Amino acid sequence: MIAYLPTIYPDELVYSWFCRYYVHTGCFSHKMALQELYCKKSDYLSKEFIGNLNKEAMEQIDKIYSLDKLVLDHTMFPQYARFIPLAEKKEALYRLAHDSCDAHHLFPVLPRNDGEQYLRYCPLCVKEDRKTYGEVYWHRKHQIRNMRICTKHKCRLMESSVPAKSEQSFTFCPAESYTYDGEAVFENDSLAIQYMEYLVSVFESVMDFESDIPISSILYDGMSRTKYLKPSGRSRYTKMLAEDINKFYENMGVCSIVSVYQIQKILLRSLSEFFAICQIAFFLGMKPEELTAPSLTAEQIKQEQDSHYMRNTAPVDWDLLDRETAPVLEKFAKAVYDGTANENGRPERVSEKLVYREMNLLGHQLENMPRCKAIFEKYTESYPETWARKIIWAYRKLEEEGKPFYWTDIRKISGVKKKNLLEIVPYLKEHADADMDERIKELIEF
Repeated sequence: MIAYLPTIYPDELVYSWFCRYYVHTGCFSHKMALQELYCKKSDYLSKEFIGNLNKEAMEQIDKIYSLDKLVLDHTMFPQYARFIPLAEKKEALYRLAHDSCDAHHLFPVLPRNDGEQYLRYCPLCVKEDRKTYGEVYWHRKHQIRNMRICTKHKCRLMESSVPAKSEQSFTFCPAESYTYDGEAVFENDSLAIQYMEYLVSVFESVMDFESDIPISSILYDGMSRTKYLKPSGRSRYTKMLAEDINKFYENMGVCSIVSVYQIQKILLRSLSEFFAICQIAFFLGMKPEELTAPSLTAEQIKQEQDSHYMRNTAPVDWDLLDRETAPVLEKFAKAVYDGTANENGRPERVSEKLVYREMNLLGHQLENMPRCKAIFEKYTESYPETWARKIIWAYRKLEEEGKPFYWTDIRKISGVKKKNLLEIVPYLKEHADADMDERIKELIEF
C-alpha cells in the first residue's frame, strides 16, 4: 500500500519519481518498494515509461495525477508516438496509462546507438536541482535520442552509470546517487545548439489527438520548397537529400545520422523515428510547429498521396538499397537474436517474415541484395535452436538472482513449452558450456 508519494518535478521521468519514492519512504529494500508499486515480483522498472503497476498503485496515483497526463508529461511517449497514425497514437496512450502494455507492441523502439546507452544528465542542472528542490532527479529531455546538449545551460550532457534500457532492471537508481556537479563543458557549435533546441521544441510540444496528417505529407510539403523534389512533385531526390544531410550533421557529434534507407521509409509511411524526422525537417528549414501543428489542406495531402503512384514502377537501385539496408539489418537482427531488442532481454528467432516486415521489403527482394541476404542467413536458425537459446538465457537469468528455481520458472520466462524439450536438447551444448548443459538437462529431467 502506498502511504506517500513525493511531488513530481517538472520534466521528471516517472522512473525518477519512483526512485525518489523508494528513498523518501525509507523502504529497507528495492524488493519492498517494487512490491508496493508493481503487480508481480518479476515486473521490472521501466526507465522510459511507467511499467506494470498494480491496481492499488494506479488508483492512488490517478487520484493525485492523471495517468494520461503522467504518460504525456513524464515518460518518453512523445518521442516514440508523436508521428504514428492517430488511431495508433490514441491506443498507445490508453494502453500505456491503463493496461501497462509493453511499449514494443505499440510503436517501434529501435536498439540504442553508442552515446545513448546510459541515462544522461547536465552538471549545472544537478546544482540547480539541489538548490531548488534539495535533491537531483532524472530529466526527461536529457534522454531524447540524439540529445547531447543541455539546451538550458548550453553545456554537454554527461553519461551516468545507469543503463537507459529497462532490461532486467529491478533496482532503483536515484539521480542523487548517480550524478555529479562536476565542471561543465560548454558547447561552442551554434548550429548543434540550434538542432538540440529543435529536438526539445518538437518533443515538448502539445501532442495532437485530433488531426491525422501523415508525416510523409508534412515532409513532402517541406521538400516542395527545395531542390529535393521535382516541380512536378512526382520524383524525390532522396539519395541527394541523404548525402547533403550527412555532410550537414557529420561534425555535429550526434549519435546517428538519418540514412537514405530511413528517409525512403519515412516518405513511404513505414517509419516514424523521431530523431530521423527531426533531422530531415531541421535540415529542410522547417519550423517545429510545421511538424507538431501542421496546417496542410486536404488538397496538399492528396497531392502527396497521388505522388506514390510510380512507387512500384520506378526502377530500383538494388546495390544502393543493399548497401544502405545492410548495416540497419545487421543491427536489427543482432538485437533480436541476442535479446537487446526486447525490454525483458529475451532472445528471439530472426525470421524471414520479421526481416521483410521491419526492413519494408517485398517478397523475394532479398535475392537481389547479397549483403542483406548474407546477414539474414548468418542469424537463420531452426525453432528448436531458438528454444534452446531461450532456455539458456532463462537459466542464466534465474541463476543470477541467487534463489532456488525449478523447471516451471524457466518455462515461465523463456516461453518454451514442455512438449518441445526433447527437440532442444541437442542444441544446448552448442550455446552453453558442458557444465551448464548438464545442469539444465538435470533440471528439466533429461
